[in-house]
Amino acid sequence: MQMKTFFLCFILLAQLTFGQTIQQCRQRFDTYLNFNRSLNNVVKFESEAIYIFNLQGKKEFAFYADEIVALAHFFENSTYKQQESFIKQKGVKHLSKKILDSLLAINNTRKISATHNKLPLQGIRIAIDAGHFGTDLREAEAEKKYLYFAKANGDTVKLFESVLTFNTALILKKMLEEQGAEIFLTRAQNNYTSFNCTFTDWLEKHKQRTLDSMKAAGKMPPEKYNKLKKANARAMYLDFFKDHDLINRAKLINQFNPHATVIIHYNVDEKNVDWIKTTPKNFTMAFIGGGFTSNQFDKSETKINFIRLLLTNQLERSENISASTVSAFHKNLNIPVAEKTSASYLNKSCVATKSAGVFCRNLALCRKINSVLVYGESLYQDNENEAEQLMKNDVNLYGIQTNARVVSVAKSYYEAIMETVKK
Repeated sequence: MQMKTFFLCFILLAQLTFGQTIQQCRQRFDTYLNFNRSLNNVVKFESEAIYIFNLQGKKEFAFYADEIVALAHFFENSTYKQQESFIKQKGVKHLSKKILDSLLAINNTRKISATHNKLPLQGIRIAIDAGHFGTDLREAEAEKKYLYFAKANGDTVKLFESVLTFNTALILKKMLEEQGAEIFLTRAQNNYTSFNCTFTDWLEKHKQRTLDSMKAAGKMPPEKYNKLKKANARAMYLDFFKDHDLINRAKLINQFNPHATVIIHYNVDEKNVDWIKTTPKNFTMAFIGGGFTSNQFDKSETKINFIRLLLTNQLERSENISASTVSAFHKNLNIPVAEKTSASYLNKSCVATKSAGVFCRNLALCRKINSVLVYGESLYQDNENEAEQLMKNDVNLYGIQTNARVVSVAKSYYEAIMETVKK
């Protein structure tokens, strides 16, 4: 009886796991992962296995046809450390049935129990990352994520992206909690980094300890350590803190183990240099993972993240929620959807999906976060009309003082999540 039950569970898992065949992995590779065919000599698909080659052209990893269902389950329900340890031992070995059974037996950490009379998002965990941190000119100058200039008519434009993203996150949090979801925010306040303090406080209280720790652990060469010790705030942000903060955001999200992640940003016109004037342009878009190139495979972490995205169906599910988000942005904000020619980075650094306005882009959070995700860029904050609307502070919702555009952005994410859950 137990063997029969296990067999039925295995068949059900095989039916539900979209990444269970080599052909489906190959399609995922071609659709999302292989930027400009640059991985053609790194990843090879044969009838019996998928092979990944190292920089010397030698087979480094092999994933056989009968392993893929179990491996997909493992990568979705394990930590990066567990994946790193496993993949080192795996190599090109063909896993035994005993090992495959043990991988399939790993607890499904995102399983949702079916109960009656519950709120639609009951039992669902959603992480929300509000981008950036600067809310005054000193801190915003370090990361250059603000608008501050005088228009021709004498009016002043003053916007901090961190405030926009955080207010959007707070409103979205309230909306989703009303439907039963459990929410995690990577930033506790609109002027906080992911380290639960301001950037200024981090520089004063944590910078030296962090650098000392990394140097002692052999993770930072002495030359870089000495350079960073003397760096000003801007240089410190560019040369270290930007990546340090993103790594921590991904770490916090993965510890929360969400069913889905929403990464909130507000965009700018790339050609509007230094953002010291407004622009007539305005597009809406979203990013998901993918778009890898061969020169990124020198880092083992990037390779492991690539393997997870190759073997699981996170990219397909991320495309679905992102497509719904872009559609909601377009409807609620009345903004045109970006095409590949709308910005140079969309053409040079991204893979266009079949869904309008959704692009694969190998950003740190898109790669490192182990969940379905949408990385939203709802509107251009330097657009001549948006800047005026975003500076308003005339709407109070859930005790949050903001404006109608921020509310519409939050509503769009909310609608996309609810539509995805219904599907």
